[in-house]
Amino acid sequence: MVGEIKIQVAGKSSASPDRIMDQISDWQRLPEFWHGMRSITRSDGSMLLVRFAFPGNGKMSYLCDRKSLTCTENYHSGPFSGFKKTELRCIEGGTEIRVRWEIKLSLSMVLLKGFLARHFTEGTESAIRRICESARFRSAP
Repeated sequence: MVGEIKIQVAGKSSASPDRIMDQISDWQRLPEFWHGMRSITRSDGSMLLVRFAFPGNGKMSYLCDRKSLTCTENYHSGPFSGFKKTELRCIEGGTEIRVRWEIKLSLSMVLLKGFLARHFTEGTESAIRRICESARFRSAP
């Protein structure tokens, strides 16, 4: 479909799933890992306001479930809508981190679809590396 981007990126960490979840479950820390986000502030209720690194703002909700080891960002408005889901899976020697994006670009962004798909993939690879490093070096909460 026009304007849809679906990507999946995976990485591995020597840290435990609980340790990784400690890093990613706090929505206020998302810009630390995801450099495409400049800032996030609470709006009303469960809605969060996102200021992206590129010109644009959006609204999203963020839900983490420790039992299923998932965190989901649902983007309701802004330069794109859809979701990004981070799933953790215990593997021998640590954790697999799998991030899946399923988004639809706003009309003004559709012409940049190819560039943005590559950019989101590279940004996701970098974010996974930052999450792994943080889990490895940050002291336990």
